[in-house]
Amino acid sequence: MKKIALVLVSLMLLAAAAFAADIEMKPVKSSFLSKVGYDPKEKVLAIQMINNSDTYLYKNVPLSLYDDLLAAESKGAFYVKKIKGKFPTERK
Repeated sequence: MKKIALVLVSLMLLAAAAFAADIEMKPVKSSFLSKVGYDPKEKVLAIQMINNSDTYLYKNVPLSLYDDLLAAESKGAFYVKKIKGKFPTERK
């Protein structure tokens, strides 16, 4: 049973990594965020921080929120206030 669970978790992680690779990441001007990207079909927001090479995938994010993030004067403050902790998240 443990082997099956381990295989399933591994497959899920590989699928998430493959999915994240398909999201085009754009550099942003921010002291906190490095790159952001969005998949409108899946409603997934991808964010990479300045101090970390991991990519965080936020699910069920409306396109309008991504647009607002890109337009925000302080992208880091917007991220903390409107995104962080508010959506199901995976770390890649």
